[in-house]
Amino acid sequence: MVGITGIGSGIDIDSIVTALVNAERAPKEAQLSRLEKATTSRISALGSFRSVISELSTTLQSLNKLSAFQKQTVSSTNSSVLTATASSDVPVGKFSLQVQQLASSSKVALQSVTGGSAATFNSGSLTISAGTSSIDVDITADNNSLLGIRDAINTAGSSQGISASIVTDASGSRLVLSSSEAGAGNDLQVVATQDGVTAGANSLKALAFSAGNSTVQLPTVAGGAAATFKAGTLNIVSGAVNLGVVIDAEDSLDTIRQKINTDGAGQGISASIETVDGGARLVIQSSNAEDLSVTATTDDLSAGDNSLSTLASTVGSNSKTIDTAQSAMFSVDGLAVVKSTNSIDDVIEGVTINLVSAQSADDIAANKTVDITISQDKGSVRSNLQKFVDAYNKLVQTTNELTAVVPVGEGKRPVTGPLLGDTSVRNLLSGMRKELVQLGDSLDVQSLAELGITTQKDGKLSLDSTTLDTALAGKYDKVAEFLAGEDGLMGRLEAVVKPYLGSDGVLQQREKGLQTTISSIDKQREALNLRIEKVQARLYSQYNAMDMLVGRLQKTSESLANQLASLPGFVKKSN
Repeated sequence: MVGITGIGSGIDIDSIVTALVNAERAPKEAQLSRLEKATTSRISALGSFRSVISELSTTLQSLNKLSAFQKQTVSSTNSSVLTATASSDVPVGKFSLQVQQLASSSKVALQSVTGGSAATFNSGSLTISAGTSSIDVDITADNNSLLGIRDAINTAGSSQGISASIVTDASGSRLVLSSSEAGAGNDLQVVATQDGVTAGANSLKALAFSAGNSTVQLPTVAGGAAATFKAGTLNIVSGAVNLGVVIDAEDSLDTIRQKINTDGAGQGISASIETVDGGARLVIQSSNAEDLSVTATTDDLSAGDNSLSTLASTVGSNSKTIDTAQSAMFSVDGLAVVKSTNSIDDVIEGVTINLVSAQSADDIAANKTVDITISQDKGSVRSNLQKFVDAYNKLVQTTNELTAVVPVGEGKRPVTGPLLGDTSVRNLLSGMRKELVQLGDSLDVQSLAELGITTQKDGKLSLDSTTLDTALAGKYDKVAEFLAGEDGLMGRLEAVVKPYLGSDGVLQQREKGLQTTISSIDKQREALNLRIEKVQARLYSQYNAMDMLVGRLQKTSESLANQLASLPGFVKKSN
């Protein structure tokens, strides 16, 4: 609207100009809207078309590799005993294994002490070793508690696979050491050396440990090595050894040590004396078994400062081996193998064997084996071919929808897909169908039909798994030759698809052209708006001029009428 219009003539100029402008704009605006809608629809359709082509291309690429047909599958007849994996180039075969023993690492429980994690030890050093791994731990006044020693071991052993924890049972608290070094000869050993700088409630030597040995500290007695005991018998039991040491009245602690060493010579039993705060104590060691116990019978009426029963040890207080470091022992097709690990990759070339558990003695005696079978991975090929069929069918389904013609009633124009008549769609499908029916050069496999893949009436593919399994079982290598490689079916199909994808592909060029059309529509709308503005201004100018002229004419008419009315003899008619 340009100011206030129609005053002179009383005509609704705004409505007239608006109607004329809309009539001028409508045809071109409708044309541009139709073109924009069609172009946008085609861009969207090309995006959908590109998506299904890209999905098919990915499937073709995965099948157009000989490696896709060289995968192996490995199975074990008893996965609770062992499992296996294989590289792709391992030939098919079968191996029979027996597993007598798993590899394991060392774990030991050291001597228990009273006082919990706060129990203290004399200062010095601990050397802890397991095979080629070894650490030295200094024990000072700052860390001579059971907790401090644990933390010092864990700090020093973090890079050597040696760790410690504290376990408390009925006999007291103790360090439990673990090593990650598996294999025979890698048992944990602990050597303790005291420096006499700081005294604790326990001798540091109580933490010493030698593989295959058990050690127990007997209770501390006042008076040191000279303390005397009443008569009786010390019974020391270790494995199959049951040593009875007769103690006479007023035998000293040192005399008892000597008798134990004399009676235990040749039986793996020995004794020593440790001096600690509050007195001294006997330390009994056995090389016979993990368990070591000391009991006493005493004649408390005999002479001596102490009852012999005070030397009895608390059950379970001695150090012992929890797990022995040992090597894996198994056989492959009757050939004996010994390894320090349960994951073995250097026995069967290209195959990694993972031992899970040892077979029972009865199974070993009955010569029962666990078989590893290496075969071609036909399931992977079957799965990939099904993906190809699915991707191709999705392409056919999508193109059918994008080029469809749907009747909507007699006398009405049908609804058509955005890519109806598009040469890109037609050329792609034509090229692919040509390759699908082309016979291969191999005399063993010449067509997809021999693999159970056939074309249906609607243009889609169908896969018969029974026919495919038969082909894979009898012509596995020839199937690979037919499908893979530059001259293989997948390679030829990939060559058909490739020109449509990429930054300079057919579809990209098509989309660029359509985007240019969208830009042109925007420019045409701008030009239309400018032209309509000029038309509107012109119409207002013309109608306003008319309005002014009519207004002046009306005023002239009124003036003439007034003049005529004032002339002599003019008789004004009355109503």
